[in-house]
Amino acid sequence: MTYYYQRRRSIFSGLILILFGVILLLYELHPEFPIGHLFRRYWPLILIVWGVAHLVEHLLATRTGGPRPSGISGGEIALMIVLFMVVASIAGYDWVRKQNPDIDFDMGDVFDHSYDWTNDLPAVSAKPNEVISIITQRGNISVSPSSDSEIHVSVHKSARGENENEARQLADKVRVSMNRTGDGFQIEPQETGGEASDVRVDLDIRLPAQAGITADTTHGDITVAQMTGPVTIHSQSGDLEIHNITGDVSIEMAHGDIRANNIKGNVRLTGGGGEVNLSAISGDATVEGDFYGPIRAQNIDNTVRYTSSLTSLTLVHLTGQLEMDSGDLTISDQPGGVQLRTTNKDVTLENVAGRIDLTDQRGDVEVTFKQPPRDEILIADQSGNIDLTLPAQSSFEISAVSRSGEIDNDFGSSGVKSSNNSDTTVLEGAFGTRGPRITLNTSYGTISIHKAQ
Repeated sequence: MTYYYQRRRSIFSGLILILFGVILLLYELHPEFPIGHLFRRYWPLILIVWGVAHLVEHLLATRTGGPRPSGISGGEIALMIVLFMVVASIAGYDWVRKQNPDIDFDMGDVFDHSYDWTNDLPAVSAKPNEVISIITQRGNISVSPSSDSEIHVSVHKSARGENENEARQLADKVRVSMNRTGDGFQIEPQETGGEASDVRVDLDIRLPAQAGITADTTHGDITVAQMTGPVTIHSQSGDLEIHNITGDVSIEMAHGDIRANNIKGNVRLTGGGGEVNLSAISGDATVEGDFYGPIRAQNIDNTVRYTSSLTSLTLVHLTGQLEMDSGDLTISDQPGGVQLRTTNKDVTLENVAGRIDLTDQRGDVEVTFKQPPRDEILIADQSGNIDLTLPAQSSFEISAVSRSGEIDNDFGSSGVKSSNNSDTTVLEGAFGTRGPRITLNTSYGTISIHKAQ
């Protein structure tokens, strides 16, 4: 009797569909999810999954005595090509949308034309320190100081239609109102009848510089400049430009880039988004959320705090530069201390004068001093290399441990001893006199201590 075994189907296609399904679900729930960047950085994981799937199938066939699965099939290759094209299309769409946020991708009105109208609301007197709330669902908000004690509102409406009359009918369904509230005014477009959600309303507002500002938009950019009162911003999608503000600035955003400079008060940024640029902040700068960067900060007089799902960073008095993206973090010319906990990042510190307390997972750490260190250095790295460069005249006490790795030391001294125990290398001792304590620990990595020329 002859037995025929049906050839086992590969599980790779199912695994890849599950993986891509999870990624697309995350993108659907969080449009700011960097699917293009994720694919560019981690695409070799697909090859790993492919290989593991075939290895598992081979082992199962060997154990059960069944037929061995076929090699790479044409169907698997076709599936990979289709999925790669889908990811490339989504990444391209995100890039175009980021570069041109006003582009309308709705093909239903491809033959329509866009028409614009501008009108000014009657000016209204405002008392100093009143709170002005500005809301628009779809449109930009621009706020700047007026030369008098009045609120001036310029309304710019855009609508699409087959002709100007049709577009005007849509635009007329949206009226911008300015109503007094308990502590100030609220400026907001309101629909007066019918569907007018596609009408874009940009608001250009000039008001007393001392006024408090609350700006809220669902889709649009926000610009606030030259104000002395506090500023609060809520943005779902759009870029933010905040300049020359005397009061505190509080921002909650979900998608878009932000640039804030010359802020005399504190800056607090929460939520998520893309690029972040903070400079010339006289108070504290606090960033909480997943911003995919790059994130840049410089000239922060007080404390910088950054907290995300992968990183916790505290800097004291940043006069130099901080730059961070999804895979790298660099801090240079920092007179104060650095406290950092991070994952999957290569960290570079240059000329940090204060105490360093750094823990990294799955990333390399490079620390360079132009002047001898004066404060304690604590570096713990899991699955990464530690590279420390010190001036030749430095004095320090050191305790370095590398598990499953090596230690290279350019500071030869009778007071520094190296030992090996199984797969662990230990370096301990002192170089010079009365130097700070240096503690280095890594697993599966090399510790290199260089002497600068």
